[in-house]
Amino acid sequence: MSTNIIKKLDKSVISLAINGILWLFLLVTVIAVFVAFWPRMPGAGMDPSWIFGMNQAVVQGLSFGENIIFTFGPYASLYTQTYHPDIDIMMVGCSLYLALSYWGCLLLLMDSIHWRWVLVFSATLAGVLYFRDPLLFSFPLIVGLSTFKILLSGDKELTKSKFTPFLVVFIFAPFGLLSLVKGTLLILCGAITILCSVFFVINKQRKFAMICLLTPIVSMFFFWMMSGQSAAILPKYFIGMAHIVSGYTEAMALDGKVEEIFAFLIASLYLLISIVTQKQYTHSSKLFLFLTYFLFLFISFKSGFVRHDAHAIIAGTSILISALLLPFVFNNKNVLPVVFCSVFVCFFIDNHHVINFSTDSIRNNLRTTYTATWHGIKDRMEDKNWPEIDFDSSVNYLRKLASFRVMQGSTDIYSYNQSFLISSGNSWSPRPVFQSYSAYTPALAEANRKHLKGSQAPDNIIFKVEPIDGRIPAIEDGASWPTLMLNYRPDRMENDFLFLHKKTNKGIIQDHIKLETAIHYLGESVDLPPSDLPVFAQIYINPTLLGRIVSIFFKPSQLKIVVELRSGKKKQFRIIAGMSKSGFLISPLIESTAEFGMLYGEKEFLNEKVVKSISIAPRNGETILWNNEYTIVFSQISTGDSINISGIYKFDGFDD
Repeated sequence: MSTNIIKKLDKSVISLAINGILWLFLLVTVIAVFVAFWPRMPGAGMDPSWIFGMNQAVVQGLSFGENIIFTFGPYASLYTQTYHPDIDIMMVGCSLYLALSYWGCLLLLMDSIHWRWVLVFSATLAGVLYFRDPLLFSFPLIVGLSTFKILLSGDKELTKSKFTPFLVVFIFAPFGLLSLVKGTLLILCGAITILCSVFFVINKQRKFAMICLLTPIVSMFFFWMMSGQSAAILPKYFIGMAHIVSGYTEAMALDGKVEEIFAFLIASLYLLISIVTQKQYTHSSKLFLFLTYFLFLFISFKSGFVRHDAHAIIAGTSILISALLLPFVFNNKNVLPVVFCSVFVCFFIDNHHVINFSTDSIRNNLRTTYTATWHGIKDRMEDKNWPEIDFDSSVNYLRKLASFRVMQGSTDIYSYNQSFLISSGNSWSPRPVFQSYSAYTPALAEANRKHLKGSQAPDNIIFKVEPIDGRIPAIEDGASWPTLMLNYRPDRMENDFLFLHKKTNKGIIQDHIKLETAIHYLGESVDLPPSDLPVFAQIYINPTLLGRIVSIFFKPSQLKIVVELRSGKKKQFRIIAGMSKSGFLISPLIESTAEFGMLYGEKEFLNEKVVKSISIAPRNGETILWNNEYTIVFSQISTGDSINISGIYKFDGFDD
């Protein structure tokens, strides 16, 4: 009898020791992937520029939703893991909070799970995360699974504990912070919160339902104000984010490999079917799990395949993470085929976009994840100033690369390259949507235009024409071009940047004179009205009902515009329906920064770029997703008095 007791004690001690090691290893892994002890530094280019810009916006105390409207919120650094000396403590501290919360939720799910699943999940986090999105998206999924665990634990003992209300607060409080990181997280956290509250009510736990609804709201206000934002501005953050989210799908869509989409959908369907076919749970419980996973997979699908380039890795990694969380809920062998299927799909998708994606690359990522964290902590303890030294070195490099001189007054830069401007030492005064390709709804374009007309308009603008995705160049911040042409004057051009200075006497007030409004059809050739001044076009193209549905669940077909010049030469570009409604310069056709500068000179300089006609149609030729009929409003815009621009381009004059 005593021997049996000793054996049982030995087993319990061994089990406790194994669990303790697993908990510690999981904690180290989660901290390593969440917390940037070894952060990234500012760089040049489109993405590094918005990353640097978001950090700088927080440092300058700009109001998100009012002064800054972008895909990310004031805690964007938790996603980018990019260093700025003035917000490093906030970035590290909040990331550590998320890591501990994530770890706590996983501990709640680890009850009676085999140790190998914990190791596999940890290895996935440390070795396969090429994007941050799957990690942050998995947080709401884990909270949903934790809610499931609380309500359906053995004999529902957790629902009877006096500590459970505090547990509910603990797992839902991070939603307030996550919602201020990125727009898609705001959507996912809000949807999971509502779903969990309904599930609490169904299981007769109204108190928990109320707690889970109120906790993220209180948490959001706390973190919002902690970042230096005013509580009165928070509603504007939601409004701005709604415009960003609503316009993203059409504006940023790119096509990719269809087989990747099918592979993801098959793996997702298999996973969802495996939930429905579980026999040990009630219909309401299975429906809750089904919807929780569906929301996670849907957001991952949109994030990965709307802009179908390397973003597809987000979908591939997400399907793997979602499958590896199934054993934390279902303790049976039926989940093994789902896991194997997800592993295959993850490797299949990621292999198309990651160079040398293999077990060796995963092994290297594993080693780097832990060693970077170790060296980051060690170096910070030995010299707390080393990140700032690296930061200053990166900024100095950017300053030399751009060679922008310091100008009097405030300055903004078009279309992107904020890294060059911020590092130059000039006073940055950004328009709300501070990278022009993102002003993809009429409301966003109008916010930028009003900024140029208002009291906060910058004294200087560094301008460059640099469209993305083959768009017609003038469409990015196109609504602002007439204001730029009237209220600013070029004084030099350096390194393909045109430097504009605000006029002291703006003079002309009316910048648009309507020429004609007409209804046309997709594929039809539309002649432009004759005008001695530049012609501005507002084009109202609307999706069909089917097109709206497709945009919600996937993305619409792309639109193209064919421009025929007076010389007979034709050029094709991509056109964005949301951006074309706010208007853009259609004639003359401006394709470079130098040509934009010529708008300030004699109109004859751009005679060869005058547009004769245009034609708009879907790229694939199918009009089922777009209304065949659309409206164009043509106006002529004034450039003010012409100036001698020969000095700007550093040559003697023009030769006809």
